[in-house]
Amino acid sequence: MQIKTFLFPLLLVLSQIPLRAHDHTFESWNAKQWEDYPFECVETGATPEYTRCYAEKANKRDWDLRQELNDDKLWKDWMSARRRICSHYKSKHFGQGTVKPLMIISCEMRLNTEAERFCISGEDKQCG
Repeated sequence: MQIKTFLFPLLLVLSQIPLRAHDHTFESWNAKQWEDYPFECVETGATPEYTRCYAEKANKRDWDLRQELNDDKLWKDWMSARRRICSHYKSKHFGQGTVKPLMIISCEMRLNTEAERFCISGEDKQCG
């Protein structure tokens, strides 16, 4: 009984500790993204297969940004805002077409590139 009394609060406390970007590997995080996705990456495949390939490249860039920021809340906020912005504009451009997911990923990669170029690398001296 003493062990249960000690372990339960300990487990409760440990479950509340936020995970940091460096606590994971890219491979494990990326694999988690594809657990329920029905298509494999095929560079010369149909749109859903090629989209997966492109999304895997985007995941690598997202992971690199996550490592750079080293702040999971900030990274998740960026990802959420970026997703909403790209979804909004690509819905206007492509409606519900099959190319829309690919265009959203392209938009997200572009916004990551712009953040890197103008804020992280210091290329733009006015940022921050």
